[in-house]
Amino acid sequence: MPQRRPDIEAFVQGLDIEMEAAMVAGMTAPQAIAEHLNAKGVTTRKGRRWTGATVAKFLSSPGVQRIRLDGGQGI
Repeated sequence: MPQRRPDIEAFVQGLDIEMEAAMVAGMTAPQAIAEHLNAKGVTTRKGRRWTGATVAKFLSSPGVQRIRLDGGQGI
């Protein structure tokens, strides 16, 4: 059963916060961010491990871009 939009929005917001924290800590390469998320036990929405490619795709997704433009107020 697919997740509903509010659940997905909450997931994206929380994950964006985690990724921004990793970037502030100096992890700017997608692979470094993926390793950080995997070490913390953070999985993708489908429950999978992160790769550099999935991090890059997430960061360039329209949903994340809207969150950043809205200042974290929602998609």
